[in-house]
Amino acid sequence: MSWRYRQVQRWYCSALAAALLAFAALPALVPAAAAGSSAELLAATRSDDSRFIVVAVANEPVTTLLRSGGTPRTYGGGSGYAVSDAARRGLKALARQYRLQQVSAWPIALLRMHCAVFAIPEGATREQLLAQLQADPRVWLVEPLNTYELQTAEDANVGLQAGNERMSISAAHRLSTGRGIRIAVIDTGLDSSHPDLRGRIEAQRNFVDNDQQQFQRDRHGTAIAGVLAANAGGGKGVVGVAPEAQLLALKACWQLQQGRDEARCNSFTLAQALASAVDLRAQIINLSLTGPPDPLLAALAQQAMRKGIVIVGPAAATPSFPGGMAQVLSVARSEDHDVASGLLQAPGRDVLTLAPGGQYGFSSGSSISTAEISGVAALLLARDARLDAARLQRLLQDASDSRDTSSGPNRSVNACQAVASLVAGADCAALTARTH
Repeated sequence: MSWRYRQVQRWYCSALAAALLAFAALPALVPAAAAGSSAELLAATRSDDSRFIVVAVANEPVTTLLRSGGTPRTYGGGSGYAVSDAARRGLKALARQYRLQQVSAWPIALLRMHCAVFAIPEGATREQLLAQLQADPRVWLVEPLNTYELQTAEDANVGLQAGNERMSISAAHRLSTGRGIRIAVIDTGLDSSHPDLRGRIEAQRNFVDNDQQQFQRDRHGTAIAGVLAANAGGGKGVVGVAPEAQLLALKACWQLQQGRDEARCNSFTLAQALASAVDLRAQIINLSLTGPPDPLLAALAQQAMRKGIVIVGPAAATPSFPGGMAQVLSVARSEDHDVASGLLQAPGRDVLTLAPGGQYGFSSGSSISTAEISGVAALLLARDARLDAARLQRLLQDASDSRDTSSGPNRSVNACQAVASLVAGADCAALTARTH
C-alpha cells in the first residue's frame, strides 16, 4: 500500500460537500475496470474494491451556495466549500495521464483537498499505480479504496441486561444519564422509529444510498444505537448506557444480507460520515468497525480529535483504523483474555439490545463493547464537558475491575465508579443497593 500524504493534518474548515450518486438499486457488480457509467462503477465499489483507488489534490477554498453535511443528494448546514478550477483540472490531468476512470469526486473542507475515487485501467496493477502516483508532485494523497468490517456477531427485558449489571449502569444512572451529549453513530442505518429510540435521534444522514426503507431495516446500527441510548419508557424494553444522549445516525456501511448483522464500509463512505460528524458538532464518534490504516480517514479523525471530539473504536491485533490510532479510546471485550495493556474492556457477549421493527435481540462482538464504552464516555461528559480523551482514558482505566469466572478473568469498566469519581461524596455501593 502506497500513498503520498502532505500536511493534510494542518488544515480544517467546516465539512464535506458533494453529490453522491445513489447506488443501492444498481447492479451489484460490473466487470473489473471495465468501461461503465460512474453510477455503475460506484455500485461496483461495494462488491469489489480491488480495482479502485482514492486520489486527492490541493483545493483552495471556493465560496459557493453549496451546503455541506447532509444526505448524498442534499447537504445542509455547511460553509459553502467547493471545488476550485485548479483542483478540477488537476484531477482530470491525472486521470488522462494514468488512464483512470473517475467514479465520484468530492471536496473535503476539513483537509482543504479535493478527493476522487478512480477505477484503474485494464491490465494495470493497483500497486504499480499507487507507486507512480505517490511519486507525482501533483498528488497530495493516494491510497487503495479500503474496506472496513463491522464487528458484531448475532448470537419486560431490563432484567435480562447482564452487561449493564456487570458495568453497574443502573447505579451510574443515578449520577448521570448522558443528557444532551451528541454521539455520532457511523455505522449502517438504524430503526429510528423503534419505541426505545423515541426522542433519541437528532439527525440522520445516508452516505450509501437513498433507500430510506432499508435505512430503517438495518440491523447493526440499530443494535449499536440500542446499546448507546435506548430509553425504555415505563420500564418496558431495554435501557442504553446513556439513555438521554442524542444520536447522530450517519449511515456509511451497507448490510450484506437481510436479517444478518454483517455489514461493510469503505474509505469513500467513511470519509463523508466523519466530516459530517464534525459538521454536526458530535462530541463522541462511535466507530464499531475495523480495517486497515488509512491516511485519509486518519487525517479526518485527527482533525476531529483536535476539535475535542472523542473517538471510540474496537481494538485489533494488527495496525488498524480506528482502534490503532493514538488518542482513540480502543476497546476489547470483557470476555477476551491476554488483552494488551491500556485497552478498555466492556461486556461483548450476548448483550440484549434493539432490533429493527421495534424488536429486541442479543448481539455479540467488540462492536457492542465499543458502544458501551462510548456510552460511559457520554455519562462522564455530561458531568464534565471539559474532559478530553486522555482524561477519559485514565478515568475509565481507573474504574476497571476484574472478576474471576469459569472461563477466566473478566475485566470491565465500572460505569458507576467512573462517574462517581467526578461527584463529591458519591457512593456506588449505596447507589447499587438502591437500584435493587
